[in-house]
Amino acid sequence: MKFTDPNIIIDSNFISGSAGNIRALSTNMYEIAYQPEEIPQWFQDLLNELFDGRGVPKEYMAHIRLQNTGDTTQQITLRFLLSPKGAGYMYPPWWIWRNTIGWMPLPQKDTHYHNREYLDVTIEIQPNEILRVASAPYETPEQIVQKTRHLTELSNIWTYREIGQSAQGRAIPILESEPRDIKLLIDASMQSCEPVSWGILHVAHWLTLPTARTQHLLDNIQFCLMPITNPDGLAVGHSVTNAVGEVPKFGINNLVEGHEASKETETLWNYLLDKKPDASIEVHAHFTRPDFTRSIGMHDKASMPTHLQNKAHLIEQAIHNNYHVPPLQNRKVLIDPRQPEHDVYGDRHVSEQAGTIRTFLQSIPDSIESHCADVQEMVETIANALIQWQADNYPDQGSSRPKQ
Repeated sequence: MKFTDPNIIIDSNFISGSAGNIRALSTNMYEIAYQPEEIPQWFQDLLNELFDGRGVPKEYMAHIRLQNTGDTTQQITLRFLLSPKGAGYMYPPWWIWRNTIGWMPLPQKDTHYHNREYLDVTIEIQPNEILRVASAPYETPEQIVQKTRHLTELSNIWTYREIGQSAQGRAIPILESEPRDIKLLIDASMQSCEPVSWGILHVAHWLTLPTARTQHLLDNIQFCLMPITNPDGLAVGHSVTNAVGEVPKFGINNLVEGHEASKETETLWNYLLDKKPDASIEVHAHFTRPDFTRSIGMHDKASMPTHLQNKAHLIEQAIHNNYHVPPLQNRKVLIDPRQPEHDVYGDRHVSEQAGTIRTFLQSIPDSIESHCADVQEMVETIANALIQWQADNYPDQGSSRPKQ
């Protein structure tokens, strides 16, 4: 989409751009619609059956480029229309990218969220300046892959692999540390409008630090970091679907039960079956209203195979002790696949066939720095619980245990 006014150009014609129709409301005030996103009928039927048509936010990505072709500074107001399905995930902070500083949250005084209908952003743009405004600090899939590859040049701790490709041929990369009997997967949400590569790659950098703490973790755990899982969705500015209208996050059940599923879902599933991580952390980044209580949770241990329940108990206890004791207000959520509305995530198959205990984090996205710290905190919490489980069950094995 592209709109041209005297001295002002607004467009989304770039990788990870996301906008619908654009029009002028008045002088230096422009309205930007959200980019429509169609979901497959089977998924809509599932939402209708389990959630009365509700559930699963959609169209909560906005990302435009703004150019001032004139010779004077302009003050511009951008009115972003919000999708009813995604409005609850579009609260400030919003973000501005300038060539001189990269991504920064917009000041609170320059954003106005209006009753789930629209959000106004007011900015100044200099003569001949090109900047971007977005609902989150987006990087392109290519940038994420380049940064992931670069880590292997900085440190021999990491090995880079591409474990699959998207429908449009984009790489799905992974970083792996030295093999250990305990394996922990940290994977980006397949809801591509939630940019979590920042936090996942921060963990990779943190683990290269020469400290006793990181060495203890690396000696006991193989870390597997997947900073992007739906690269096409990000590239075309989608929230929950990929570039061909599939829903990768909710495809594991379809895949295992013999139905068609996305290449992204198949890549993750095959990796789980091959690597068999002890646990995984699915990382999300939600921008929500100020009084929103974020969720940190896991697959309910009572619904897992019996041989995983002791390990799951220690993980649950670690999450509880770090996130859910008073006066902390984080919301504890247990995904129980025995409930039909919880059986959409594929956790049942993941635990039964890969032996993996799934956990998840709604990370803090109010700044890149706070998001990175939040992801690191969750990784260390789960990693230490796994080390404790090994010490309790295989006290004579050191950092190794018999293969199960």
